Amino acid sequence: MRNKLTAVVLIPGILAGALGLVSLGRTVNDADDYGQFSELARLQRPVLRLVHSLQDERDVTAGFIADRLDASGGAPSRRRAEADAAAAVYRQAAAGIDTSHNPQLHTAFLGVAEELRSLPALRASVDEANLTQSSILAHYTATINKLMELGPALAAGNGGSKAAAQVRALNTLSRAVENTSRLRADLNGVLTTGTFLVGQFPDFAGAVARQQETVEEFLATADQAQRTLYADTVKGVAVSATHAIQARVAEQAQAPRLDVDPATWREASTRKITLMREVESQILKDLISLSSQAHDSRQSTALWGTVGLLAVFLASGWVITVVVRSMTRPLKTLRMSAREVADRRLPEALTRLRQADVDDLADYRATPAAVSSNDEIGEVAEAFDAVQNAAVALVKDQAALRAHINGMFIHLSRRNQHLVSKLLGEIGDLERHEDDPDRLGRLFRLDHLATQMLRTDESLLVLAGSDTGRTWQEPMPLAEILMAASAEVEQFTRIDFRSIGAAAVAADAVTDLVHLLAELMENATVFSAARSRVTVTCRPMSGRHGYLVVSIEDQGSGMTQEQMAHVNHRLASALLLDPGAGRSMGLFVVGRLAAKHGIGVHLIPSSGQGTTALVRIPRTLLAGTGGEHASTELGRATDPAPAGEGPVRSRSVTSALSPAQSASPYGSEAAVALRSTGAEPAFTSRQEWLAIRRFAEGLHTGQTGGGPPPDSPGHPHPVSSDTPGNLPTAEGRT
Repeated sequence: MRNKLTAVVLIPGILAGALGLVSLGRTVNDADDYGQFSELARLQRPVLRLVHSLQDERDVTAGFIADRLDASGGAPSRRRAEADAAAAVYRQAAAGIDTSHNPQLHTAFLGVAEELRSLPALRASVDEANLTQSSILAHYTATINKLMELGPALAAGNGGSKAAAQVRALNTLSRAVENTSRLRADLNGVLTTGTFLVGQFPDFAGAVARQQETVEEFLATADQAQRTLYADTVKGVAVSATHAIQARVAEQAQAPRLDVDPATWREASTRKITLMREVESQILKDLISLSSQAHDSRQSTALWGTVGLLAVFLASGWVITVVVRSMTRPLKTLRMSAREVADRRLPEALTRLRQADVDDLADYRATPAAVSSNDEIGEVAEAFDAVQNAAVALVKDQAALRAHINGMFIHLSRRNQHLVSKLLGEIGDLERHEDDPDRLGRLFRLDHLATQMLRTDESLLVLAGSDTGRTWQEPMPLAEILMAASAEVEQFTRIDFRSIGAAAVAADAVTDLVHLLAELMENATVFSAARSRVTVTCRPMSGRHGYLVVSIEDQGSGMTQEQMAHVNHRLASALLLDPGAGRSMGLFVVGRLAAKHGIGVHLIPSSGQGTTALVRIPRTLLAGTGGEHASTELGRATDPAPAGEGPVRSRSVTSALSPAQSASPYGSEAAVALRSTGAEPAFTSRQEWLAIRRFAEGLHTGQTGGGPPPDSPGHPHPVSSDTPGNLPTAEGRT
């Protein structure tokens, strides 16, 4: 989510930043162009100085050639030294200029360098008189023109419109100064010889016309301030004298000898050129100042643009971060809260709600998501809290419904127990007054079936989370517990006992352990062949946590690994009822009774065919050996106490049974099972256990109403049972 939000906000920001970078790049390029223009403008100073030096050298050389004996015009050597000094300054300044980006400027620099390299040869020709005057002057002019080509190259640079106008004015003025200097050189040679040679007058007239034309061009190109500067500077006697000499020479063109002093001309024309150069220098100064200001301005703009763009990027990044975090942090908190609720809090809450009583859930509230936001994310968090509260409310309703159902179970079970108790009382009364063995056997079978009905009622109470109310007063040997459990199984005659030890079980776990083992034995007999045997063995396990293991092995068809894993899982989690509890009620009864006392119940495949149920009885439930109970009396032969007078020991159940009852088949089978314990039993047969279960005061905690039969020592407290098929079988044991 964070990446998506960042992409949504960042992509337009990147595009805007790219446009800003393009604009900033243009500003930087403009600053670079202005910087290069400023460098070229500053280069014009050594260029003009070199031009002026070469112009002076050329003009002096013209007079020197015309009259080699009269060097009154100035010695060429001094002008040459000045030109060489100016050329050195120019080379130094030009060396720092990058011309790779400007082909025109590069070509102009190459041309100037070539002309300057040829200057010593030209001077040698002047000294040796190897060339004519016009040829020598043409070579000087070509060198000067190459230098002046740097002006158009400067005009091609980017310095702004105002700077471009300054460059155009400077170039036209430099051209006017050059034409004025050429006019000075031409006329200086003519006046030195005193007459016009063939072809010199047309050259003179053309030079005057070009000089006047370039001055007018400058005045047309220059702005008002430059024109004013030129008018205020280039004036005076020298300028008037120059014009007068030019007019006189033109008038005397046909005369045999010109009546003009060459020195006067040189002085007047040099003064005029000096004045024009002052204007040129001032314009160049203004151009350099203007270009420097433009460069500084563009540089400052680029700098502030960079700072501004960086500030915008930082501010945008900060805003994006704040916005994204303001959205992602609540989302992250909501996601973490949702995961915490889904993975831990809600399952724990649901488990607690399923296991708790309805009265304990009145003030229970779901933990809200820790998201404080007024936007849609906060609304989602509120919706999530509403869903969580709805789930909690639903579980509360289910808990209330479960409580109502449990109450119905308990109520119906108690009523059924009461009715079965009356039935058992009637059967017991018939047993005590019956001497016919056949009828007594049928009464025993009715007694047995009614006892299984009581176990079903007990199972319903266990499922409803209630106590069965049936207790035992003293520890009981494990052999007798196994016999008591088999007495509550319909097909008890198929159960064989092997290796029953002499351990005893604590009194508070006796009745629940009997019920648990009866359920497992019932399951083993029901889901195995009718003629097969169910073997029950017991063996102690050594180790620091010593315990007893009772194994109940049948010879059924067995179960697959998946079925057995499912059954064992249900045994381990029988505290929570699931939708399949109704089809495997005995499974949950065994699981709950085992969990109540810390007893381990686990199913494994038998060594042959079938399934073996392992019941691990922990040391905490063991109270000693069966010998400790050899002299236990279950009651004395007395009449029952009136209702409400407290528990009174009844007569021995064995003595309460008739001789026909004592001689029943139950007694012989029980004697065989109990001989392995080496102790005197608390009861001698399965049937005696059933009688004890009904009448012994130590096996129940109170009356259920209705009162005992007149001749019975008491009547049973309600207990529960299960129908065949409650535990896992080869076909699924449900």
